[in-house]
Amino acid sequence: DWVKLYLIACRFLWQSEFDPKMAGVAAFKCARASINTTTALVARAAAPHDDCAFERVSITSALDGLSVAAAGADASRMILYFHGGGHWLLTADTYRHFLCRLSVTTQARVVAVAYRKAPKNPFPAGLNDALLAWNWAREQHPDASVAVAGDASGANLAFALVVKLAQTQAEQPVACIGISPWLHISSEQSMRASYRRFCFDLYLGHNRKVTSAADPLISPLYAEEKLVRRFPPISMHVGKNDLALRDVEKMATVLTSIGNPVETQVYPSLHLHRWGSGSDLWAQDSLLRIDEFLYRLW
Repeated sequence: DWVKLYLIACRFLWQSEFDPKMAGVAAFKCARASINTTTALVARAAAPHDDCAFERVSITSALDGLSVAAAGADASRMILYFHGGGHWLLTADTYRHFLCRLSVTTQARVVAVAYRKAPKNPFPAGLNDALLAWNWAREQHPDASVAVAGDASGANLAFALVVKLAQTQAEQPVACIGISPWLHISSEQSMRASYRRFCFDLYLGHNRKVTSAADPLISPLYAEEKLVRRFPPISMHVGKNDLALRDVEKMATVLTSIGNPVETQVYPSLHLHRWGSGSDLWAQDSLLRIDEFLYRLW
């Protein structure tokens, strides 16, 4: 049960206080490797290979991605996808099934970025990789319309990328899509909120922090209005009992108040898509709505 491995890794990691001499670090690495390997194998078995072509792409000499293209996908459409996993878990391979479904539904090429993760590579490594991937997409595919998307902590990266581009007044993607997006560090007292704080502490570097949770590159909800005004059209999907519902509601309020295009959809299920097959009714509805949203913007 990979959820149990999550909790075991969390316990040992906190006890070790990131001291590489402690056995906790070894336990952490073992748990992460087990989770990543197991979920990737499940995703490979579930992925409808006949519907999509999978290819490794080199973004830089040190950064690659998984390109997924449905049969007949429009070469002028691309989605840069940042997978979830709390900034420390999972891989692009974990999402093979979902990435294929996304490409089939939107008829776009999807490139899942293999960004660096904590604790070895804390902030800003993942965001720097997201920026490298964005620049690669614009340089290698100048005629393509490129959207960015992600789920949970991956959506945190997608939104942080939008904030970074706004800070530098650079070209924005045609859209940003967040599935259960993590947009700030919740102070709520619950197991899910505690786990999110654990993940963000890892991402921030624990005792090696170079910024704080108030940084909009960590918590996009805290971006100044002048930055938010530069955001592209936003679409956010979330489950009604998901901790991210509050993030979605708050971000939608900010965007609506200044007239920025935003669409939100709340579903009865707790989780949408993620690394599972996403074969249920709500996941399919979410994919179709993403397609409709993007179709107006390509």
